Amino acid sequence: MRNHFPSTVRRTLAACAFAAGGVVSSAHADTITVCLDGSCDFTSPAAAVDAAVEGDTIMIAAGTYLLSSPISLYDKDLVIRGAVDASGRPATVLNGQNATYHINALSQTAATVIENLVLTNGRSTQNGAIYMFGCHGTTFRNCSVRGNQRGAIGLNGSSVTMIGCEIVDNAAGPGTSAGGGIYVAGTISLIDCLVSGNAASFSGGGIYVPSGSVVNLTRTRVCGNSAPNGAQIGQTPTGVVNDFGGACVMTACANCPTAPCPADLNNDGTVNAADLSTVLASWGACGKTCPADIDGNGMVDAADLSAVLAAWGACD
Repeated sequence: MRNHFPSTVRRTLAACAFAAGGVVSSAHADTITVCLDGSCDFTSPAAAVDAAVEGDTIMIAAGTYLLSSPISLYDKDLVIRGAVDASGRPATVLNGQNATYHINALSQTAATVIENLVLTNGRSTQNGAIYMFGCHGTTFRNCSVRGNQRGAIGLNGSSVTMIGCEIVDNAAGPGTSAGGGIYVAGTISLIDCLVSGNAASFSGGGIYVPSGSVVNLTRTRVCGNSAPNGAQIGQTPTGVVNDFGGACVMTACANCPTAPCPADLNNDGTVNAADLSTVLASWGACGKTCPADIDGNGMVDAADLSAVLAAWGACD
């Protein structure tokens, strides 16, 4: 396994090699492990991220990790993967202790993937859980963002995809009056997500979409949020909200379908030949907001075809 020197040490070694006329090549992508019992490479997720280099994967074991400062991703694309329980729900909890937010990202690309994390009890001067500046293509998968203050997720000039995530019970507290769940200054694509129980003192209890920003919804429920204006989704006249199929924006979550059927692409309650035809007609690369891309990987392929065949018949 590669030695995990602090980033400042690695930069110094690289500079010395360059100065000596040597050629510094990129190290192979590595897997760095994190767990609480001391048997892994690190016990701190933040320390693991600091030691990682471009392309590394960080595996964080199940448990609750107390953060005293955010995990900072600056121009360094990583895969950060938590653990799941027997039902597939995230079992790795990052707790901000009501003092810090969880993830601070700058200039990440589609090579950054964050999955299977619970981000809770966060608070900062900007956002309670996630702040992303100039990030394009980053994906969050199977994450739970809950119980954070000052708005849970903030995008600034960023485009992000969230797949199978829940953003619930967050609040835009003092100093942040809009976007209790998500403040979108850029573009966010929500696929098979739930945005519920969030609150704002002005607008966009669930999601706030300012001028020039875009929200793409695919099989996503935005419901049960509260704010004086635009309780579920608050938006300016030039803020755009797109329904790419199966979106439900309601005051009461009980009025949304309780058993989503992702393979029912035309929402007629049955997975049948019409849905199969949609998959075949959309075959190939289609971006991350294509309804036929059931698994959200940016491609309509054999995995999506298998999902349709496995769900064939009436939806439960």
